[in-house]
Amino acid sequence: MKDDRHSQGREDVAQTILSVLEYNKTVWVLRVQSGSYLSTGWFTLILAMDACYGIHVYGMINDTYCKSEGFRKVPYHYYEPGRDECEEYFLHENAPYGGHRFITEKKVFAKWAKKHTIIFTHPNWTVS
Repeated sequence: MKDDRHSQGREDVAQTILSVLEYNKTVWVLRVQSGSYLSTGWFTLILAMDACYGIHVYGMINDTYCKSEGFRKVPYHYYEPGRDECEEYFLHENAPYGGHRFITEKKVFAKWAKKHTIIFTHPNWTVS
């Protein structure tokens, strides 16, 4: 018996990828022009949406966290003390070349969470 949930999941992921490509076409400029590239988090979520029925993301901040009152300063990488996560995100978001658009990606992740079973915790995201 064919698992219709898995088939539907693949169709949903294909639709998500098409939506991202359309978003890319209308809003973002080409990678070469923008000087940015997609993060490993982006590719991990794409893979997880294809392979999993539900996704629990632990420890990823949302797109507004760094501008919220009382946000907690944490290292960008656990193995590199001194590099603050929010400072890095703002640096990358506005870098003329060679950066990730982390904040923009998190806005896209929130849109994906509306269509897929993606739950963000620590900190919790409000996906509306």
